[in-house]
Amino acid sequence: MNAAELNSGEVPDEAFLLALLTLPGMGPKRLAALCEEGTPRSAWTALLGSGAVPEVGVSSDQVTKWRAAARALSVEDEWKRAQGLGIWVSTSGDSKFPKRLRADIEPPSMLFGLGIEAGDQPTVGIVGTRNCTSYGKRCAFEFGAALAEAGVSVVSGLALGIDAAAHQGALSVGLKSSAPPIGVVGSGLDVIYPRRNTKLWADVAERGTLLSETAPGIGPQKWRFPARNRIIAGLSDAVIVIESHGAGGSLSTVDEAQARDIPVGAVPGAITSNASVGTNQLIADGAVPVLSVEDIFEMIHHHRPKQLDQTATPEDLASVVLDALGWNPQLFDELCTRVSLSPSQVAMEVERLVGDGLVGRAGPWIERLR
Repeated sequence: MNAAELNSGEVPDEAFLLALLTLPGMGPKRLAALCEEGTPRSAWTALLGSGAVPEVGVSSDQVTKWRAAARALSVEDEWKRAQGLGIWVSTSGDSKFPKRLRADIEPPSMLFGLGIEAGDQPTVGIVGTRNCTSYGKRCAFEFGAALAEAGVSVVSGLALGIDAAAHQGALSVGLKSSAPPIGVVGSGLDVIYPRRNTKLWADVAERGTLLSETAPGIGPQKWRFPARNRIIAGLSDAVIVIESHGAGGSLSTVDEAQARDIPVGAVPGAITSNASVGTNQLIADGAVPVLSVEDIFEMIHHHRPKQLDQTATPEDLASVVLDALGWNPQLFDELCTRVSLSPSQVAMEVERLVGDGLVGRAGPWIERLR
């Protein structure tokens, strides 16, 4: 891109942020430092020139590599290529950027996505070793299915082993009754890694959300996975570890969760199993022992929606809503998560109960009277 194009204003600022992310060795901390005193556009302009660039704590050799790569790249072409792949691009100022990450202690400067936007539904991160046992894989699958069925989105890194099993479980639940899965990966969304999970990537993108802060076209690099793990933690109401070796990579997700005051649970395993050394130690160090999906629901204060049979009468529906309400005032949205009814059905039953004098309203709160 020449100087005239840089000054034309036709290319959005996000395009320059994308271009910076394609530079060799450009991680989230370096990118944030590079743009701290200006904009992505001004940082890019500095790299194209011969003057000083913002101090980001890298060697002069690294800056030289950035300059060479920048001069060989067209910002406009890179932007068009990303759009042509069907990948949406999101920064903290737009609606597609996950709300949970906007106030994060280390938010990504830019996210790339496939599928739907990540919503506000409850979320649980499930992580663990790639070299899992059949026990670990079964736990991950069953927890993933039970969480999705209860309206909780499963978040994972889509790695082999535990990650994949958790999302396969979430995807095994019917479309109408499940929460959308969320995958966070460490490569560009057009560079599937590992290749064995090609179908899983496609299924997650079709049913839910696939996210990455790595620019399209860039393959996996070892340092990108710990950076990816902070996003998994930041998107989760709780992080559950299912099998981890003593120095397993999933423990970095635990560190990121703890830095954000996000509760951590671990599934205990046999003391003779190398795959459970890390999880058993987590429990010894104070992590919540997870013996069933109910333990996870308790960690995130989630109530499994009550199921109704096809012959339910209006009186049955009102009774279910009343039972779900309990004796503590609730917001309407919270009440909806506790029953397997549409919001319009819940609203109708609440009005029925108000008319019967069983339920009252106090501002946005709904409370049981008798």
